[in-house]
Amino acid sequence: MTPFINTWRTIGWNGLTLSCPEKWEAIVSGKRHLLFEEDFDPIFELRWQKNDDSNKNPADSILLNLKKVAGLCRQRQLSTSWQQLEKSYKIIPLAAEQDADQKGALLTCRQCGISLLLYFFRPHAMQHPDLLKVLSSLSCHGPKKGDTLWSIQDFQILLPDRYQLSSYSFAAGLTRLTFIDCGLTMHLCRLAQASLRLQTTPLADFMILLSGIPVPKGEIAHQAQLVYHSNHPSIFRQILTRLKRKPSFHRMILRHHPEYDRLCGLFFEDTKPIPEEQANTILDSYEIHTL
Repeated sequence: MTPFINTWRTIGWNGLTLSCPEKWEAIVSGKRHLLFEEDFDPIFELRWQKNDDSNKNPADSILLNLKKVAGLCRQRQLSTSWQQLEKSYKIIPLAAEQDADQKGALLTCRQCGISLLLYFFRPHAMQHPDLLKVLSSLSCHGPKKGDTLWSIQDFQILLPDRYQLSSYSFAAGLTRLTFIDCGLTMHLCRLAQASLRLQTTPLADFMILLSGIPVPKGEIAHQAQLVYHSNHPSIFRQILTRLKRKPSFHRMILRHHPEYDRLCGLFFEDTKPIPEEQANTILDSYEIHTL
């Protein structure tokens, strides 16, 4: 009989990272809102926000709102389960009035001042060993200074901190994240069931479809399991595209990962030339892994 192995994975979303069991599903509910489930049964949710420097006591306003909206109040006694996190966070345990069972917690990072709100769906949550381990891994600082880890579903990528999440979409089989950095826009795409889709549509056609940029097929470069295209427009063409309020430069890369049956694409657009080294560094960090 093969023993059950409780494997763990890292989740990274918009500046926050933590480790959780692979059997847990991390669901993106907002730009700074994650919900964790096991077999469609919610375990806990996590929200976080950056606080305005002008707000000297952000926890007070959050607590006031929680009492009005959710009926949650400050619990007087902090259980020993939180001791590992006290070095990094100021912790306020939360419970419903006249209820001793802890329903959540408000955390404030001692280093950067970010507020994190935890809500537990299961009773006696702090007695769950896996949940305690998850909370002890919680961090609002990336693994590498200056970069942010994005690790969700079956992919991960490391992006510069200045790349801000603009929009996201988790459609059937297609994930799309869009990031903004001044005039630069980067679209990340991940498409499932690649082998089935490639039976009727070539890889180059998918790159044009996903990017939304009408590139002549004869100009697309091909390598093993990869297609890419970058442009070098003339001054006249740059002026023309700017008049149309469109980016003048683009760099597009789409890879097929047959071992994972996935298509992974990065599409950069900017009004100025896109640094090749930066694009390649980001591409090298874009990985697919097995769940």
